[in-house]
Amino acid sequence: MVRAIILLSLISLPSFAGDNLITITTKGSGSSITTKQIGNGNTTTILCGTATGGVGYSSHTCTNAIWNSTIDGNSNVSKIFTVWSNHTGNRYSIDIDGNDNYAYIDQDENDNRSTIVQTGNSNHAEQLGTGDDNVYSITQIGNNKYAKIMAFGDDSDITIHQSGSGLHNTYIWNHNYADNNSVVVTQTGTGNKDADIYLNADADNTDVDLTQSGAGAHTANMVFTTDDYTVNVNQLGSTNQAYTATFDCTSNCTKTISITQQ
Repeated sequence: MVRAIILLSLISLPSFAGDNLITITTKGSGSSITTKQIGNGNTTTILCGTATGGVGYSSHTCTNAIWNSTIDGNSNVSKIFTVWSNHTGNRYSIDIDGNDNYAYIDQDENDNRSTIVQTGNSNHAEQLGTGDDNVYSITQIGNNKYAKIMAFGDDSDITIHQSGSGLHNTYIWNHNYADNNSVVVTQTGTGNKDADIYLNADADNTDVDLTQSGAGAHTANMVFTTDDYTVNVNQLGSTNQAYTATFDCTSNCTKTISITQQ
């Protein structure tokens, strides 16, 4: 059984095999939406800015939208929606190849761009956004990966890459005065990896670059409450490694910190 609920002008939505669901509700500006499902038990929801999307959704335009969602596998969930005014530049894409994966994008306002790629099984990805120049990207290759990005403003860029046979987990949360942002996280290898990275408060010119790689179990929990900062952490190799930091500087700060564990 294949069901589709559609309200839009330019669309292509092939769905193959049984018990897949595609729901599309849209409003305004240059939408071009393509979605494809191959397999069973898959769900795709693309919303945009419309009054009919459920409680709390308001009627707005989506401006320059291009949405793509591709699923090849079984029991996957792909969602893309925006729920806030105007949404500007857009382009969002979800590409899932595997089973039991969950992907979600809601990038809301300003110049946007967001890509989630999942290759493997039982991976979980989220994003959110809301504001300014944005980008955000999550790539998960392998099984049982978890990544969540939140953000909330200013010049953005956040990239997460997870691959290898280990259980990899990344959670990033920025917000408060957000500012110039940019975080790159790479987790690879057979060992389990965990990176939580906050930022918050005054935020300002934050850069973070974290790499966790190898057979060891690596954990990094960072907070910052930042102003200026460039932080670079590498956890490499087969030994178990843990790093915790709270820098907590909200004024008159220019910091460059580099930590390597291997």
